[in-house]
Amino acid sequence: MIFVFSDFGVNGPYSGTMRSVVMRHARDVPVCDLMCDAPDRNPKAASYLLAALCREFQEGDVVLAVVDPGVGSARNGVVVEADGVSFVGPDNGLFEMVIRRAKNVTLKVIDWMPDGASASFHGRDIFGPVASWLATNQEFDAHGIPLDQRFGPAKEWPDELAEVIYVDPYGNLMTGLFARSKDEKITINKHVLSGARTFSDVPSGTAFHYGNSVGLCEVAVNCGRADQMMGAAIGTRVDAN
Repeated sequence: MIFVFSDFGVNGPYSGTMRSVVMRHARDVPVCDLMCDAPDRNPKAASYLLAALCREFQEGDVVLAVVDPGVGSARNGVVVEADGVSFVGPDNGLFEMVIRRAKNVTLKVIDWMPDGASASFHGRDIFGPVASWLATNQEFDAHGIPLDQRFGPAKEWPDELAEVIYVDPYGNLMTGLFARSKDEKITINKHVLSGARTFSDVPSGTAFHYGNSVGLCEVAVNCGRADQMMGAAIGTRVDAN
């Protein structure tokens, strides 16, 4: 499969246009829109989220990931091969946690550049075609580089990010921390929260933290919105006791 992970959103032409390029170049490969609302222009937060979602992938899959506020700059486009899965996108830290948590990793810089490529839409003009060619075993110009030549600042990021990295449509707050035990407490904006197994284990209107379906610590309010109750958004600090 080809999985698409981006911050493009559902409005405007960007998600559909990039997806159409993928489908045109790899007609027989299923395409899954994994996320189109990844953290907006935030490769750091998106890196922790993408790594948590790796459990959805199988060997041979291709992940087209575009959270790219530096599009058109000197940053490279890369292919990361991590435990048999290929990730295509910008070298801006987006793949840092994938690289760090994989057992076997190689890194290639994409050299292929089509004539007339847009400076502001590499997802459509470069990453989309490359992802399709990887999925169909076609060649393109690229060269390997050592892992230590990847995006430098990301190497200093922590293994777990003590911040909110995603707010879902229900107002739940996904953090960059691994799931905590029910006995541990976490604090967000002075709200001290105990853990629970699932929503129905606490009274309606009660806030709690739990281990979500991708193994991260998530904060929710049973039949309510944690983002509104706690005044939290992507980037809000989370303190784990």
